[in-house]
Amino acid sequence: MRLDDRLLDFFNRPLMCIIAAADETRRPSAGRGIGFRLLDDRETIDVIFSGWQWPRLETCIRQTARLAATFVSPPDYVSFQLKGSATMRDTDAPDLAYADRFMTAATNELESLGVPRHLIAPWLTPREARVARLAISEIYVQTPGPLAGMVAGAWSR
Repeated sequence: MRLDDRLLDFFNRPLMCIIAAADETRRPSAGRGIGFRLLDDRETIDVIFSGWQWPRLETCIRQTARLAATFVSPPDYVSFQLKGSATMRDTDAPDLAYADRFMTAATNELESLGVPRHLIAPWLTPREARVARLAISEIYVQTPGPLAGMVAGAWSR
């Protein structure tokens, strides 16, 4: 599924990210993303997370090749969930730069909303950064309200 221009604009905001997967027995695992990189095809996103903080996520992704990533704009809770097949790939220097920008923007945004910086720091660590490449097959609105759970774009049809 291809990200439209409105979703691309959304991904330019400071965001928070929750990622989730399940192992081969369907036992769920979730954690925080610390960055992302949208690929030029608009159908693929690299999601970066701490393998140190969320070690089960990598195992789950390798076992089932599935991932869900929910991105949230902190000041207004506008949220979208991306789902699809996923693979793990090696982490490179640009990934760490994307993670650093994401964590800085998220920290600054949350701090502007009154969350003390010392409380944010444990949520966002690049320690043992891992990258899951998500081929987007489903996009859902997750913003609280009447559209929550709808397929993204369905409200404009």
